Amino acid sequence: MIDPLETDFSRFVASVAFSTSVDLTLFEFRKSSSKPPDKWKNFTHPDGSIYFLNESWQIPVITDVYVDDDDPRRRLEGFIEKIFSYIDTYEVIMPAEACLVLEFRQTGKCGYYFVDHSTRCLFWLEEFDAIDTQDFLVHVRVKFTPPLVGHEMKSLYWLHNEYFPELRPFVVDALQELKDVLIHAVGDSLTSPWSNTPYNLDNLQKMLSLVKDIESSDSRGPGSAVVVYRLLHNFYHERLLNLHGEKGARLNVNQSIHPERKKTFIIKIVSPLLLFGPESHIRKLTEMSVDSLVRRHDWDKLLADLTNDWKEFALYATVLLNANVAFLAIQSVDDESAPGYRSPEQRASYFSVVTSIGAIAIGLLLARHHNTSLDPSFLAYRSASMLGLETLAIMYSLPYALLMWGMASFFAAILITCFDSGDIFTVVMMSLTCFTLSILLLWTVTVVYENAPFWQAWPFRAFRSWKRPDGVLAGEGRLRPSSRSKNL
Repeated sequence: MIDPLETDFSRFVASVAFSTSVDLTLFEFRKSSSKPPDKWKNFTHPDGSIYFLNESWQIPVITDVYVDDDDPRRRLEGFIEKIFSYIDTYEVIMPAEACLVLEFRQTGKCGYYFVDHSTRCLFWLEEFDAIDTQDFLVHVRVKFTPPLVGHEMKSLYWLHNEYFPELRPFVVDALQELKDVLIHAVGDSLTSPWSNTPYNLDNLQKMLSLVKDIESSDSRGPGSAVVVYRLLHNFYHERLLNLHGEKGARLNVNQSIHPERKKTFIIKIVSPLLLFGPESHIRKLTEMSVDSLVRRHDWDKLLADLTNDWKEFALYATVLLNANVAFLAIQSVDDESAPGYRSPEQRASYFSVVTSIGAIAIGLLLARHHNTSLDPSFLAYRSASMLGLETLAIMYSLPYALLMWGMASFFAAILITCFDSGDIFTVVMMSLTCFTLSILLLWTVTVVYENAPFWQAWPFRAFRSWKRPDGVLAGEGRLRPSSRSKNL
């Protein structure tokens, strides 16, 4: 026997292979005989799967093994006999509301667990390492306390009820608990931009409306139970991830429960070469994948923003490519009087052509891959290390950086042509224009580095201490105190 949390089994991966040829006689016989073997009762999950219940043992036994077939049933009952023999041999006292669940794994082994409905938790007959077991406590690396593990136990308990919703009456207090959780989640999302709820506001409001419909319904079938239990499973699992009720609990979605990771030398070297394009991407990616937790709606919004940017860069690069082709077609530029020689403006334009093509190709490839084959798990895996996020940020900034370098080289080609013309008026006009443009560009870039109330332009802040006038205190929305104000 093995514990039920190993990854060789998935509920939504078919483990039964069906033949393409059908024996009509056999099909009609099985269709007319839907009653399972003696002592076994069958149920159909709202999703369509079949599970079975046997109440003839010491405690109820539940399984999704297809007991209509003799060989799997005999093999399953053999495992059941061994488990109850172990209980009798070691005189294990079972809870009054316990049940046993078994399932066959893809490896051929049989997994099991017990459920205690009175305490709403799962248990086993033997100890196993839950920290290193996949899909259990491996998601967080902290010092576990009983309450923290209890959140995940509650999550697994509701997951069990989601899988087998018809075996027990609908849990009414679960509905009230879920309603309270959703009300808090909606309020938190409305009042905080950094709410750590796993769903966006629109989905939360839909969930709350759905729960209210279930609450007001006179009859609550297995479909309603599955919805309630699944949501409770998800929210209790989020409590484990956010260290709910623990010291250092995660209160904001961008708050990490682990020490901050430092940037590597790679991003420090490459970022200036790419005109600091990776900086904005690494900041956004880091905020989205705190502790490798990526929310679906955040990922969808990131994809929409990135693909829109990449398509725009590809469009701009196409325009720049056409401009370079037209520039190279000018007779005074396309001077081949000296074989094997190209003028500086031609070389600059050639460089711009190559970077424009690179921006178009990389931008379209990134947009295609991210819209067809990548999901939030891609970013979660990348965020396992700082290097993974940094290389991803560098990749995302390539269309922008190549476009900017292409524009700069095309601008250089224009300047070389103008300054080599020998026309004084043209040289003076371009010199003044370039100087003015440089000032405007620097002014635009300084906006990114503003992180304090703006009382004067940044070049003058180091030379003179300006007196701040009375008025609203920036960032706090409170009237600054004045010497002329009177105390009330």
